Amino acid sequence: MKNSLKSIIILLFFSITCFSQELPVEKSENHILIEGTNIYLIPPSSFEPSKNFKGFQKPIDPTSMIMAMEIPGPYNEVIKGFSEEMMKARGMDLISKKEVRIAGFDGLIIELNQAANGMVFSKRILIYGDEKASTFINGVYLKDSVQLGESIKASVLTTYIDTALVTDPRAALDYTLDEDAGALKFHSAIGNGMLFNRDLKTPTESLDKVVLITDKSFAKMEIPDNKAFCISRLNEYPDKFSVIDDKGINEIELDGLSGFELYASNDADETEEMYQVMLFEEDGGYFLFVGTYLAGNENALEDIKAVINTFERK
Repeated sequence: MKNSLKSIIILLFFSITCFSQELPVEKSENHILIEGTNIYLIPPSSFEPSKNFKGFQKPIDPTSMIMAMEIPGPYNEVIKGFSEEMMKARGMDLISKKEVRIAGFDGLIIELNQAANGMVFSKRILIYGDEKASTFINGVYLKDSVQLGESIKASVLTTYIDTALVTDPRAALDYTLDEDAGALKFHSAIGNGMLFNRDLKTPTESLDKVVLITDKSFAKMEIPDNKAFCISRLNEYPDKFSVIDDKGINEIELDGLSGFELYASNDADETEEMYQVMLFEEDGGYFLFVGTYLAGNENALEDIKAVINTFERK
């Protein structure tokens, strides 16, 4: 997906004022490790480690959370996307942007408001990284929840990074894939998902342009029509994709979960095709697998399917 990584980054998250600020250089006995990361923070007293994503959430309030996510994008490139103009175009109102230093990394703390699903959310986001990857610590709450918001904002500022800690980025995921099933390589973990390609480069430079991204919903939702939901998902990607009619939309079942597979083509770029699989849990969660490749390349498609077909829940 052309420029998909940068677009996804911008869609996921966003200055007046800039100044230097230091975060903790030591962790206290109250710091808690976010599983699968080297990140510690002190969550609000009402928060618990999340079973749905890397971070913490308030069990009785799905609108409040602190989520950690690493993406394979150089920090200096990532922050270029956080302009006031871009945020405003996407319905985000920038409140402030502040420079920070954390564990030897350059970083930013961004505060913003954003409307979604008839509600207005406030966010405090810590972003830091280097030339290889960038990390987001995203604190989210309803704008009107002033007291809760203050505790979430304070919690984000307790972030401590243990750069000496050896981590398995897949440890916190509640599913596995046989990474040797197809001729693809594990590139990185992104939130609740994984990124695979052939050459471990971003963007990939392989001849067939094959990329596989997996994900799991971090929130439960009522989905009245799973098939329609799969089709509507095509509207969520940076480029517009349309179902390839002669290949259709087919039922699929993996590890006891039912769902749908579909084939789609890029409306703006006829050389790119997509294979998408969605599997649905009974409680409203779902797993998503998106493979893109050079149109007509059956070897790429078979490698994507080979990995997806090994899906198992832990």
